[in-house]
Amino acid sequence: MEQADKLFFKSLLIKQKEDLLGTLKKMDDHGIGSPDEFSAQELSLYDNHPADLGTELFSMGMNLNLKVHELFQVREINDALDRLEKDKYGVCEYCGTEISKDRLETRPQARLCIECAKSRDVDMEYLERERPVEEKVLAAPFDRGYPDEKDEDEYEGLDQWNDLMKYGSSSTPQDMGPGKEYEEFYTNKVDKQGIVDPMDNISNEEYKKQLPD
Repeated sequence: MEQADKLFFKSLLIKQKEDLLGTLKKMDDHGIGSPDEFSAQELSLYDNHPADLGTELFSMGMNLNLKVHELFQVREINDALDRLEKDKYGVCEYCGTEISKDRLETRPQARLCIECAKSRDVDMEYLERERPVEEKVLAAPFDRGYPDEKDEDEYEGLDQWNDLMKYGSSSTPQDMGPGKEYEEFYTNKVDKQGIVDPMDNISNEEYKKQLPD
């Protein structure tokens, strides 16, 4: 890389670093990304609404991630400046080819050429390959087979959903005209809903009939 190009990209890196450091200073001045006296510091949060606590937790996590992202960018720029001093700047760390000037002008701290960067993009196939191997042998309790099409007796996710729906929702029988009963509308047509053992199907009335007078 020619000396004029080095000076140009060095100025770009220094400018970006100054902007990032200025942003970080403003975040510190306003207490963004770190807990302060306005954060929840009570011994008990019992009297606080869960939605308010959730909003506060989300905001704190988001601001912290933003701060971490800015710090990471500063570190990337420092590494780029170090590569520039060692005459290793502008070379792809993966394939060893020269990174185009157009890419460096857009992202002066780039470590990879555009081709290698595209080949390393995360897609769904990559995410599925990277899932923990334990998931192949571990199963969730009560089975989460919501599309309940098998003739099995487990108390599945669809059974749980049907039990909850009997208490009402935005799509209950009351919205579908007369002639619909909750028990009839939400009864599982395949499994005996909620029944794992035949004894579970014995009602209290049937049990009382068996008791001596």
